[in-house]
Formats: sequence, structure tokens, C-alpha cells
Amino acid sequence: MFDIPGNDQRSRVGVDGVPPREICLLPFSYEEVLLQGQTKQLRLYEERFLDLFEKSMNEHSGVVAMGLIANSGIIQTLPLCEIEAFTRMEGFGIFVTIRVVGRATLLELTRQEPFMQGICLEVMDTIPASLDLPNMVASNIENFVLTLSSLEHRLRSVMEDENGNDDLDIIQDDGMRSWVKQAELDAIRIADEDDTETSPSEDDDSKDMNDQFLEAFVQAKNTDTQGYMISSTDEEPSKDCRDARDLTAISWAAFCIDGVEGPTRLQALDSDNLFNRLKIGSYMLREKKAQLEAKLALIGVRNEKRKDEDV
Repeated sequence: MFDIPGNDQRSRVGVDGVPPREICLLPFSYEEVLLQGQTKQLRLYEERFLDLFEKSMNEHSGVVAMGLIANSGIIQTLPLCEIEAFTRMEGFGIFVTIRVVGRATLLELTRQEPFMQGICLEVMDTIPASLDLPNMVASNIENFVLTLSSLEHRLRSVMEDENGNDDLDIIQDDGMRSWVKQAELDAIRIADEDDTETSPSEDDDSKDMNDQFLEAFVQAKNTDTQGYMISSTDEEPSKDCRDARDLTAISWAAFCIDGVEGPTRLQALDSDNLFNRLKIGSYMLREKKAQLEAKLALIGVRNEKRKDEDV
């Protein structure tokens, strides 16, 4: 992966002696960060982004990076994406599907107009010699996801029983708005907000967190390019024997369920140590579990108070 014609900068090398490469950057808000295996649909219609598309296809083997924009500037770690499919429509531009297939560190931003280009170095994970502890943490992640799915179903049931009016407000307080699925993905944002458009999300609202986790696991595993030696082709993680590739996929899937916000996903993106990313995911899911349990407890207290008032 990342077999892109480079320029004259060769002072740094990455894993297996891979040198820095030139790449085009599509601008996104950092809140829209995608992780390994995830996809996004875009409509490119401005001339500068049509030119970026052509350059990426003709000179960079269809690879483009997400340039994540924060208040302080562009974030150094970039998701590397492959242009998976595209359709040209006269008068409407180009409809493009990108999928994250890796990560890179931005060494230098070499061009900003009419579109961004930079010199990047591909990032690979550090894998511990023993996988015993990572397997333990991976089991914790799977258990937390199952528990979160159960709590989510209970929460929805309570909301349906009470028509969801008052309790929906509770769920959406304290940063919990992301538990309610958005109807559409945000548009790409940089200096001006009319550069590109994103298509509506194709996520199935009926999928619970465990379904989302398993789907993200398969996508992350299928797009992994770190060259693991694996003995199994199972599409789902095996608790009996997880290899490095399975563990890596689990470490990404933990951050691909509903309710994981941009800053937390950025923390995962920036981690190049498999064991550390698994620990971050386990801790994050434990916090989500505590939040949902607190919401359910609060609803229970309110219901008891209402019963007492009715009496």
C-alpha cells in the first residue's frame, strides 16, 4: 500500500525502508475522522477538487489522505484512503467513495492552493512480542460492547414505554447526543464550506452496537496492509486464538460504534502501539457503560418519583 511516486525528499524512511511520499489531502473537520476500514461518500464538484481527484488517480494510484483541520491547523496524523469507486455525472461532478486503508504522518505541507499536498510517511503499529495481555484486553472490549448493546436496548425500551419525550432529553444531555444517530454526515469543512458534499449515511439504523462492532471488525481486518502472517481466514474474531491481525481489527472496531466522538477517535488514530490502543478502547467503552447505566438509573429514579406523586 501507499505505492506513490515520491519527490526528492528522502531524508527519512519508514517501516521496511519505505521513504516519504507525496500525497494529495482532502480537507475535513477533525470531527469527521475515519478509522481503518471505514468509508465515506463524497461529491466533488469544485474545479480544484476535480483536479485533486485527477492527480490522485493518475499520479498517486488512487490514494488520497484526509487532511483533518482543527482550530490550531492541520493534524499531523492522517488517515490514508483509497478511492474505492467513483461515478462521473455531467453537471454534478464526481461521486466518490473513499475507504481508509492506513495512516501516515504529515512531514511537510508543500502546497495549499488550489488544493493541499504534502510529504507523508506511512505509520505501522508496534506489535508486542506476547499477545496474552492484548487478548485479555480484547476480551474486555468484546464484553463491554455486548453490555453496551444490552443497555442500549433497555434504554430504547424505556423511551418507547414513556413515548421517549422527557427521557430523550436526558439521553441527549452531557455530550450524549451522539447516541442518537444523525440523519446525514456533515459536509467537508475548511475555509469555505462549499468545497465538496457528502452523501447521506448508509448506516442501517437497526444495527445495534454489537452489529456495528462486528461489521467494523471485518472492514478493518479486510483492509489491513501490515503483512501479518495469519493461520485463519475467519471473518469474526475468535476468543480462543486471536492473532495480531484480529487484535488490530478489534482495536479499531472499538472506536467505530455510535457515540465515540472525534477527539477519542483521534486518540486512537494517533496511537501506533497495538496494546495501548486496545487499552484506550477498553477504558473508553467502560466509561460509556458507566454513562448509560447512570442514565438508566436516573430514569428509574424519575419513574419512582412520578409513581409516588401519582399516589
